[in-house]
Order: sequence, then structure tokens, then C-alpha cells
Amino acid sequence: MNPIDRRKFLFQIAAGASALTLARFVSAEEAKPDLDPNDAYAKAMGFVTDTANADSEKFPKHSTDQSCAKCQLFQGPDGAEKGPCSFFGGRQVPANGWCRNFKPKNAA
Repeated sequence: MNPIDRRKFLFQIAAGASALTLARFVSAEEAKPDLDPNDAYAKAMGFVTDTANADSEKFPKHSTDQSCAKCQLFQGPDGAEKGPCSFFGGRQVPANGWCRNFKPKNAA
């Protein structure tokens, strides 16, 4: 082996070892827990598990056709009963839930 090949080989060994070490930490993230409607932040945002139960006096712009499943921040697949919400740190919210931060999907 000449010195250039040896350097290349040692570099590849170091890169491979680093990749194997980091692979342990890049595993799939566990699902976050469900958002508790009694959580102080959830209450402040008017979060309800059923959009029909939203306080219409406190949130006059709310309508019952708004729900987590129709929100840009809902990250669950179509038709899912619940999914992660990016607004609530990835915690699980029901598809039929609602909060005052509702942003319709595909809105300009």
C-alpha cells in the first residue's frame, strides 16, 4: 500500500465508525402523548377535543366545520382519528378537536 491509499482507507474506517455510532441516535421518534385538554397552554388556546364544544362567545370566528384534521398544523394522515399537532409540540390531538390557532389547509 502506498501512503495515499492508507490515508484513504483510514478515512473510510473513521467515516464508517462515525456513521455506525450516529445511527443509534437517528432512530424513529416515539409518538408523543395525547394533549390533555386541562393543560394550561391548551386551555389558553381554547383547545377542545370536539369542535362542537368550542366556546362560541369567546371565539366568535369559530365554526363547526373547523377541526384539527382540516388544519395546516395537524400532521396526521388523512382519515386518522388523531395525529400530532406541530403547534402543541407534536402531542397527539383528535382529528375532530379545535383550538383558536386553527389555520385551514391550503390557505393562501
